[in-house]
Amino acid sequence: HDELAALVGPDIPITRMDADTTNTKGAHERLLGEFAAAPTGVLLGTQMIAKGLDYPDVTLVGVINADTSLNLPDFRAPERTYQLLEQVSGRAGRGDLPGRVVVQTYWADHPAIQAAAKHDRTSFLKAECAMRESLSYPPFARLANVLVWGRDKDAVAREARALGESIGALIESRGDAWQLLGPSPCVLSRLRGVWRWHLLIKAPLDAHLAAVLAPVFKARKTVEGISAAIDIDPYNLL
Repeated sequence: HDELAALVGPDIPITRMDADTTNTKGAHERLLGEFAAAPTGVLLGTQMIAKGLDYPDVTLVGVINADTSLNLPDFRAPERTYQLLEQVSGRAGRGDLPGRVVVQTYWADHPAIQAAAKHDRTSFLKAECAMRESLSYPPFARLANVLVWGRDKDAVAREARALGESIGALIESRGDAWQLLGPSPCVLSRLRGVWRWHLLIKAPLDAHLAAVLAPVFKARKTVEGISAAIDIDPYNLL
């Protein structure tokens, strides 16, 4: 905020929208009202300002570190990056005035960045589908994410490894289309004081994942303070 204020000068109001400034009731409406009412101004925020805003007199959109999400260990990271860039680009030039979008990135040749810059969804889908098919990710395979969590770090790790051994033995004879990745700590390995590990199972498109994995969870002995859950066809792997 301070660097931006120094750049645009004291006469240009800056409206900041993020988790810290919108944690009170009515904060979103108040901040957006301030931005809309100003004859000139800058709206500075996180991803929350990328969607649904319609201001015809917005002519410039800037994206800082556009490739941050590309480095997340989730196969949907390129898809989410492309969606975000496409959405935020649509905030500029919605009225009679032309719009311009400036994207700062360290990975300018990535298909998601290139496709967003060219507004070329087809090229992104082609590259993304080829990558997912080669690595057996949806829509060319099914996934199950097993999450283990608790406040005892070592106990969570032990339980995750035990589940990994049971699941590995269960799917070992089902062919190469079945794979077990992990167990390993989640990207967000500790969240609000809780330690988290997970295992990822890949399976053929016609697999009945819940039925195949059910025996493992039925045979699992309850460990005090440790929870486990399975997410079939997960949307988020973090």
